[in-house]
Amino acid sequence: MLGSGELKPFCETHQLTYTNIVNLKNGKLKREEPRLVQRVLVSLGIPAQQLRFPLTSKTTWFVLPDAEALASFQAQLHFLVSPKL
Repeated sequence: MLGSGELKPFCETHQLTYTNIVNLKNGKLKREEPRLVQRVLVSLGIPAQQLRFPLTSKTTWFVLPDAEALASFQAQLHFLVSPKL
């Protein structure tokens, strides 16, 4: 969604580490980073809370507060995965 050259300013504005964001984007993080994913979602205007259920589970779920946040997330996801002409 960010144009060429816009990722670094985005990271600086939202106090995100550029290298971590690039590695997240490319699927090259060395371990799961649910807090980083949560911070990115919040930076994109999608308030998400982490949920781990059961508490001993290693899987992190992200809970959105309402249908509007879900619709926003789905629209952004659709934009990212839809074929570009």
